[in-house]
Amino acid sequence: MNQEQLQLRDIHPPLPLPEDPNYLLFALVILVFLIMAALFFWFFRLRKKAVILPSAHETALEDLKRARSRMNGEEALSYAQEVSDILRRYIENRFHIQTTRQTTKEFFGHLTDNLGVRQITFSEKHRNSLRECLNQCDMAKFARCTPDLNGMKKMETAIGDFIESTRETRDGGR
Repeated sequence: MNQEQLQLRDIHPPLPLPEDPNYLLFALVILVFLIMAALFFWFFRLRKKAVILPSAHETALEDLKRARSRMNGEEALSYAQEVSDILRRYIENRFHIQTTRQTTKEFFGHLTDNLGVRQITFSEKHRNSLRECLNQCDMAKFARCTPDLNGMKKMETAIGDFIESTRETRDGGR
């Protein structure tokens, strides 16, 4: 052995041990990450997109097109019932007048009494056309008087013209 190997050397100083990890900091970082992930998920996946409901006239005209399939001699009574319901629902949705629980006479009496209050202006042509149409529908519903094809076409035209002429514009008026 040589001299250098026999020589005593001083020991190395103790190595510092790592401190205990800060578990609270780790938990806080994970919690923040989870909250941000949840917000991100909610914002892009779960938020509701704005649903634009069809306007009253669009719904009524679509229903009127669907009812056209019943415009035949065998289904004339159900056609008259459906067309009457479409018109009444349109007036109820568009002008906020309760019509589905009124007779035709009560409905037109209500229209005449409240025209100034609700700012609804129906032309005399429309009023007469609607009265005739609803009377025909009432005859079909209650007296089982079956309308002919020409009468059903007149009903559809009268209701379609009324809906088109009273349709709501984008700004909420006529």
